[in-house]
Amino acid sequence: MKKVNKKDIPVQEPEIKTNKKKRKGASKWIDWIEWIFAAVLSGALIFYLYKLNVLDWHLLLCIASILIVLDLILLVLLIKRKKGGWLAALYRIFLLIYIVCSGYGVYTLNNTYSTLFAITSNTPSIVRMDLLTKADSSIKDVEGFANKKIGYSNHADSYASSAAMSEINTQTATVEYVDMNDYQQLYEKLQSGEIDGLLIPHNRISLLKEEYKSIDQDTKVVETFEAKREITPVTSNIDISKEPFVVYLAGIDEGDDPSIDARSDVNILVMVDPQNNQMTTISIPRDSYVPNPALENGSDKLTHLGNDGALNSMEGIEEAFGIDIDYYAKVNFQSLIHIVDALGGVDVDVKIDFNEQDENRSFKKSDKIYLKKGMQTLNGKEALAYARHRKTDGYGTTGRENAQQQIIQAIMKKLTTAEGISHINDLMSVASQYVSTNMPLSSIQSFVSKQLRDVKPWSVDSITLKGGTDATLTTVSMPSLPLSCYLLGPSDITKVYNAYQRMFDDSSMKEFAFNLSTNPQCTITYPKNQTVSEFMITSADAERLSPYSVYYGIDRVDSSNAGASEQRAESNNIEIVVPQVPTYSYVPDVPVESPTAPVEPSVPTDTPIEPSEPTTPVEPSEPTTPTEPSEPTTPPTTDIPSDSTTTE
Repeated sequence: MKKVNKKDIPVQEPEIKTNKKKRKGASKWIDWIEWIFAAVLSGALIFYLYKLNVLDWHLLLCIASILIVLDLILLVLLIKRKKGGWLAALYRIFLLIYIVCSGYGVYTLNNTYSTLFAITSNTPSIVRMDLLTKADSSIKDVEGFANKKIGYSNHADSYASSAAMSEINTQTATVEYVDMNDYQQLYEKLQSGEIDGLLIPHNRISLLKEEYKSIDQDTKVVETFEAKREITPVTSNIDISKEPFVVYLAGIDEGDDPSIDARSDVNILVMVDPQNNQMTTISIPRDSYVPNPALENGSDKLTHLGNDGALNSMEGIEEAFGIDIDYYAKVNFQSLIHIVDALGGVDVDVKIDFNEQDENRSFKKSDKIYLKKGMQTLNGKEALAYARHRKTDGYGTTGRENAQQQIIQAIMKKLTTAEGISHINDLMSVASQYVSTNMPLSSIQSFVSKQLRDVKPWSVDSITLKGGTDATLTTVSMPSLPLSCYLLGPSDITKVYNAYQRMFDDSSMKEFAFNLSTNPQCTITYPKNQTVSEFMITSADAERLSPYSVYYGIDRVDSSNAGASEQRAESNNIEIVVPQVPTYSYVPDVPVESPTAPVEPSVPTDTPIEPSEPTTPVEPSEPTTPTEPSEPTTPPTTDIPSDSTTTE
């Protein structure tokens, strides 16, 4: 056997070493790529923090310095590292975590800024005009209206009607237009064949459905036109990080696009005092009888004002209460489902057992929402059902408004929790689709920045207006059909005004003084007197109202459609509710706060009641409102409405 010399055996060791060097070099290049990626992300994080503009510049500079120093430390460690092993593995793990955190931060900040920019961009409102004809008509397109009659209302929707008619005239000729201020009469002329078509905003068809239930089956849409209503940018100089402001929150219960103008089923004022971290929410009944600025301040149901845009609703509320509203926020009511679900549900103390239609207004047993009384976590569909429900006896509109406030407060509370913050990107995605506001982006940034600098708990109060009375009245938007309305009471108007003025009351406690031996009441005079609108009608005017006339203030009456209104009420068996008129002493400009127990203004007493025994309360003349005198020498005050912000 031949002896093999070891020197003749080929040695592979140099090739193995070469491969190891290649792998080490390749792995370090990967680390370099990861470091560059991390440095870019940290730079983007600093940029978006600056762009979002909600951090104090000292804090922003501190965060930027920390990120830059961290990038430099990681760079030095990468340059000096010569070996692999556990140190390299630890470096890579830390770098990976750094990249993931920076990337998530960049995504969240960019998503938040994009959403805020989208909802504050003053997107024009869209008014959709439907050209209707009878369902059995032979007309199939706009050209088919040549030499025929089309009805429209120049009184209610002149801008949108003009835009639609201009489009019609480009497609056909010799169309005769019939102008009337009442869509009900126009619709009946369509059904009788007196006109061949009806040009009507899509959002007003829902008003006709209140009387004509089969309108969808009896008519067909030949074509739909769109007109844009530009939103005037806010030019207010209010610094909402320091000064009180008011936001009108409108809930639109139609479609899924906040740019569409439709009836506002939810109407809430949010009064914010950033100096004292105090917030007050006020629910205004949707059926409140208020001036409609779009229709020459004729009296209308508040929900109808939304058909002409959130700004129109805002101006009508200002006219009604004599206050200034700074901004509006408009949300689609069904977006509540997506908002609540995005937050993982909200905790609400449901006040009653009930069942309600689902989000598609289906009353099928399999579709209905069933809830039990008590504290529970509601998902989006359940929250919407609770916010809508009002049919339970003894619950009604007041219960529904309280439920809406509960849900809003629950959402705000959830947003301050760690779980709520973790869902911020889901919430931003929903908000960008379903929310719009005319509040400038810079104002939102300033407000958030102040809250981050000075973190304090907020107190939230709520007010429900129930000092008025129900009534059946004709509205300016439906001038020939009496509808169920709500006449706000003078006490309601005063209560809203008082809540508004309290935000501006900066007097300190040492400025208050009173003498118990002579006058236990302390009087507060607000710096700005309340302006009472000449167009506003309250329950104090109820005795002078006719259910068949349209009012532009109590002394300006339009009875031109009264005959048609009365005829419809009789033919439809509408029960006319005549309001009961309590006696009010309406003193809005000098509100008085008394240490004695306040008496509801809606239950007045004719004469003060003197207690026979100081320790025994005396029953008042109205058994529904007991009076608790605190001083036997001072009669209870009955002419000043209560300012309670918890139950009213």
